[in-house]
Amino acid sequence: MRAIRQRLTYANVVATLALFLALAGGTVYAARVAKKSVGPSQLKARAVTTAKIKANAVTTRKIRRNAVSNAKIKDGAIESLKVADRALKAEDIDLDSLPFGRVVHRAKGTSILPLITEDPMMPALIYPLGGGAFYTQGATETDTFAGAVDVGLAPSCATPREVRSTLALDPADPLKPRAEEIVAAGAYSEADGGGPVNARVELSPVATRFEPGTATTRRLSLTVAASCAAGSGINALFGAVNVIGTK
Repeated sequence: MRAIRQRLTYANVVATLALFLALAGGTVYAARVAKKSVGPSQLKARAVTTAKIKANAVTTRKIRRNAVSNAKIKDGAIESLKVADRALKAEDIDLDSLPFGRVVHRAKGTSILPLITEDPMMPALIYPLGGGAFYTQGATETDTFAGAVDVGLAPSCATPREVRSTLALDPADPLKPRAEEIVAAGAYSEADGGGPVNARVELSPVATRFEPGTATTRRLSLTVAASCAAGSGINALFGAVNVIGTK
């Protein structure tokens, strides 16, 4: 018994115990983490890196509303294909920064204006545009002009018959504008026929007004003249002018 005690050391005991557990088919205890026990407070700062996130794991539902701010979006990341059709409206665009022309002023009238057709000199009459006859041209804005006049021609106005219209800007005499004051013009004519006709006189641009340097109030003057080979019966029914400004 004394001999056994002399050979009994700590190392021998541990080795013998390990052998006993192995022969007995002993199990190894593994620590388990309880479900839902790891929360934000258990995660080390910057512990979840890009490599730790599974591909396609972050879905739309995982992103908090208004969480992606302008500062979070990479320059050039949002391309035209990423913008939904009709998603951007006029109020979302800085119109002054766009380098192309757009309609900056509209004027129209709906008065029925009988035109004097017996006089072969085709005296012009002013077609009223109401308050739309005045607009302001921007300091750095170059303007072009287009318009239309709708007319009705009665059978009593014999062919050939013709309607002419001009648009003048700031004319000294609206009924007799000088050539340099005319910015758009158009005509409609019939060589034969003579039945009732509703027609449109298209006014095409013939001049521009370059940027004035300072904001300037402008006056639009729309005139219409008509003639018949014999008789009368032409009425102006509608008139409109668009000012197209480029900045």
